[in-house]
Amino acid sequence: MQIITGNKTYFPTVGAVKYEGPKSDNPFAYKWYDENATINGKTLRELFKFAVSYWHTFCGTGGDPFGPGTKEFPG
Repeated sequence: MQIITGNKTYFPTVGAVKYEGPKSDNPFAYKWYDENATINGKTLRELFKFAVSYWHTFCGTGGDPFGPGTKEFPG
């Protein structure tokens, strides 16, 4: 996975996160989410769309009911 914001690249050495099962010791692997598993004819990839919370991700300081903000935007 490569995240590019402006002209800066984040996490260039981290590949796509894959399902490896509950016994995996890989911290960058899904233990329970298998995007190819099916429920009623649809894959989990089709059923569950990952998203970001607009306010917590792009606005404010990143704070939420679980804790204070963890980022600062350039002024």
